[in-house]
Amino acid sequence: MTETSKDPSETSEHRTAVSRDLEGRRRTVENFWQGVDTHDWDLVASTLADDFVRVGMRDNAEDTCEGKEAYLRFVSTVTGRMAQHELRSRFTFLSEDGRYAFNEAVESIRPTPTDDLLVMRFANYLELNDEGLIVRLDIFWKTPPYMPPDWITVDATLEREPRGD
Repeated sequence: MTETSKDPSETSEHRTAVSRDLEGRRRTVENFWQGVDTHDWDLVASTLADDFVRVGMRDNAEDTCEGKEAYLRFVSTVTGRMAQHELRSRFTFLSEDGRYAFNEAVESIRPTPTDDLLVMRFANYLELNDEGLIVRLDIFWKTPPYMPPDWITVDATLEREPRGD
């Protein structure tokens, strides 16, 4: 570079474009959580890449969902079976380049009308692709007083044959 030329990343136009892109990526992550909470599956779908992968809280093949359509089928079915479902996003941090997000959420479920309310705190790691869509969700959680029912796994919900780890 010559002394008179500027690094393109230092221009105000570049900084504005990056800021808009980051805001769009933040909105994508927020829309994902809002859609799951309100069961707005079109909103959720608008945030996911076709090759989306969800690694569930059990961290095994049985609770991993691969593909946007499979995930939408899983999450809509499992939440639809519950007597009560609520998901509140507490906060989201976005990496400087907008490719990664960390989110804390609290999910409350009542599997059947006679079950106690189960409140679970999750830390969620998300990856976004070049288009700003979510390609991966990896769920980490604080252990609640009792485990959620086995039918919450992807295999059980989608009636798939169990896969080995």
